[in-house]
Amino acid sequence: MAVGGAMLSAGVLALANETARRAAGRAAHRSARGVGSWLDRRVEGLSPLDALIYDRVFAPVLGRLYRHAADDVTAALASRAWGDGATILDLGCGPGGLAVELVARLPEVRIVGLDLSPSMIERAKRHESEGGRLRFIVGDAADLPFEAETFDVVVSTLSLHHWAEPAASLAEIRRVLRPGGFALLYDFRLITLESTALAGVSRTAGLRPGDLRRERLGGGPVAGTLVRFRLQTSEIPADPA
Repeated sequence: MAVGGAMLSAGVLALANETARRAAGRAAHRSARGVGSWLDRRVEGLSPLDALIYDRVFAPVLGRLYRHAADDVTAALASRAWGDGATILDLGCGPGGLAVELVARLPEVRIVGLDLSPSMIERAKRHESEGGRLRFIVGDAADLPFEAETFDVVVSTLSLHHWAEPAASLAEIRRVLRPGGFALLYDFRLITLESTALAGVSRTAGLRPGDLRRERLGGGPVAGTLVRFRLQTSEIPADPA
């Protein structure tokens, strides 16, 4: 009986610990989402001074994340025949950190950075290059100002959790990607779309099952704070409706 009682106590303790762990995880998600919502409101209404502070203070801190994402995108492009000359859209580009890292690694690509904040784009335009190889414009991820099948690759860092209608933005990403193109969207793990939401968001966006995947990143503690969403298009263009 003593042994049975000890086993029962151990089981109850393990269950209590697991319950506490899950409760702590839910609390962490709520706190992170609360912080994310506060940042959303700040970012969407950034004044020129706010954009300057973000560029000078936060962007350098996030530099390691941008570099990791740029390395990941570069590796993904290396397996594509058109990788060196790809046309890339950077959604939610902010002051241009990821775009600058990509241009340094991929000298033949052409990149358009798009952000909802005019103040952020004003900061990003300092990095524009002659000939339009790297340029920045104001725009909304849910209503992209481009023709269908314009880009080989769409990338985004730390922007997805800002999107008020993720399905609308994902549908737009799919629309502007060329056949065989792909999107890699990086976001903070605790405040972005959870795996359980992908099926519903994908259906609303008009994506096929399996088109959108949520993937963990390797590469140390910095990468461990992120997840990657991969959207792959078919090599064959869809038939017009």
